[in-house]
Amino acid sequence: MGRVIGYIQFEKEMDKVLQKAAIEKFARDKFKRDDIEYVYEEVKSFVSWKNRKLGKELLPALQNGDVLIVSESKRLGNSSPEIDVFLMYATDKGAEVYEARLNTKISG
Repeated sequence: MGRVIGYIQFEKEMDKVLQKAAIEKFARDKFKRDDIEYVYEEVKSFVSWKNRKLGKELLPALQNGDVLIVSESKRLGNSSPEIDVFLMYATDKGAEVYEARLNTKISG
């Protein structure tokens, strides 16, 4: 397993705190890891992932074996098709994406 990356998209500070707690609990329970690299992004949820750090920095940097954890899949995009496209690109790079609150893998 490569890096464990937590992606937090938030509009309010409390959202950030709650998402981080969910991601940390999931990473400890599922992978026994607490060395999480975080990408924080204060941006409205309707902004496409292509126009965020998520698409411009995080996705290009993903490598085979990396694990990306989000608190909820809706943090990845503003519609199911948009989320699906992001997941496809992440899977093509060999990364796995997990949703902490559902305790499940959402890619591949």
